[in-house]
Amino acid sequence: MTTLSFPFRWISSGFACFALTVGMMTMTVSSGWGQSDDARKEMSKVIATIDGDDVTLNLVMALISQLPQQYQGQPFDRLYDPILDDIIDTRLAAAEAQRSGIADDPLIKELAQRAYDRVMAEAWLNLEVQSRITDDMIEARYHDIAADEDGRTEIRARHILVNTEAEAKDIIRRLNEGESFEELAKTLSIGPSGPNGGDLGYFQRGDMVPSFADASFALEVGGVSDKPVQTNFGWHVIKTEDRRVIPMPPLAEIGEQLGQAMASELATQIADELYEKAKIRRLDLDQVLSSQ
Repeated sequence: MTTLSFPFRWISSGFACFALTVGMMTMTVSSGWGQSDDARKEMSKVIATIDGDDVTLNLVMALISQLPQQYQGQPFDRLYDPILDDIIDTRLAAAEAQRSGIADDPLIKELAQRAYDRVMAEAWLNLEVQSRITDDMIEARYHDIAADEDGRTEIRARHILVNTEAEAKDIIRRLNEGESFEELAKTLSIGPSGPNGGDLGYFQRGDMVPSFADASFALEVGGVSDKPVQTNFGWHVIKTEDRRVIPMPPLAEIGEQLGQAMASELATQIADELYEKAKIRRLDLDQVLSSQ
């Protein structure tokens, strides 16, 4: 039996995993949707028969697509035999399980149904997302982002972090009297950027907590906050050093990335839609514990 240095239980569990990930959104499902007739015929090739049941190349390719990323890049000839071995071993063990009678166990039935539900949900959701997202939609999203310069703006700032508002006010007084922001940061700031003169580098608005982001982005280049800014970390005095708009790459370079982001958003939307239409009764944890 061929061996390869990764755990094959990841294959079977990963194949069933209902994760709304970019990889799942872009995977071509085993039905052959979107493939040419020749490609579909090749994928349906029978590569093994187990006690009369066929195994197709399609299943091997689907399992490869579910491997952790570090394994997917391995040559196909290294993956083929061990994955096919795993399919055969699993099928044989499952057949023995059926004959043993454990398939009638209520928990086993629930687990089997759960695995089936996950595979079906993944396949359907993948097709549903692909059918709803068009090239025109991706292009429209690109132009929306390109037009939103505020969303692509980043600033470079410094800050001095202290424990109390009184300390921060005293620092502002000393700055107004002409002392160096960088030197005060090195000697007084309790933040990790203190030794670097409080330099935080470039960041976008969403990278920082709201109160800090609002205060720093409101300043002109070279401006210093005239009152302390409070966050969960303490009290800040902020200086904005630079402001720039991140250039927009061509659509050809980021179109796939935009499509993946839109797919993830749409998958969440679809899940919400299904939840709203369903009749669901569930117990929260407190109810579960109180009924014991």
